[in-house]
Amino acid sequence: MRALDLPAAAIEDALLALLPAGLGRVADIGTGTGRLLEVMAPRAAAVLGLDASREMLALARARLGERNLANASVRLADMYRLPLPDGGFDAATLQMVLHYAEDPAAALAEAARILRPGGLLVVIDPAPHGRQDVLSGLAHRWPGFDDAGLAGWLGAAGCAPLPPVEIAGPLPVRLWPARRLAVPVAALPETTLTF
Repeated sequence: MRALDLPAAAIEDALLALLPAGLGRVADIGTGTGRLLEVMAPRAAAVLGLDASREMLALARARLGERNLANASVRLADMYRLPLPDGGFDAATLQMVLHYAEDPAAALAEAARILRPGGLLVVIDPAPHGRQDVLSGLAHRWPGFDDAGLAGWLGAAGCAPLPPVEIAGPLPVRLWPARRLAVPVAALPETTLTF
């Protein structure tokens, strides 16, 4: 976020506006330094940060320790194979993570898997952009995401997309919220209408 000079406070405020006040368990996938854990901890019974980088987790642990957040913890994990049970979380976030993913659809499917029916998934990432400096200089795999593409991946993951929220800045950022369906779309039986 700092490298891109993004309006972090506006993004965090938009996220908090999407989250209900009394959350149970929340997972932040690709937590990095743990900033979102700090932001969400007052609203949740427990927040868990997951990251594949031991260095980032060390920074997150230090942040959480300095702020004495007893309901926050971190764990080493791969976003494609989260070591968590199905349906164990009320909300999950992926902030500035998906543009690094080789397979964004698989990462979203795994995030959806850990949500209870009705759970909230929020993806925070750049909207489409043509900034080659970002792609080459910061090793982004994707030049942002559009609403239709994210909606398709979220639907395939068993989530119902909600209206996205855009945050203006040097690089446009969107928050794409979605609710986990009780029954994944792929599992619904086909119906035949007769008149």
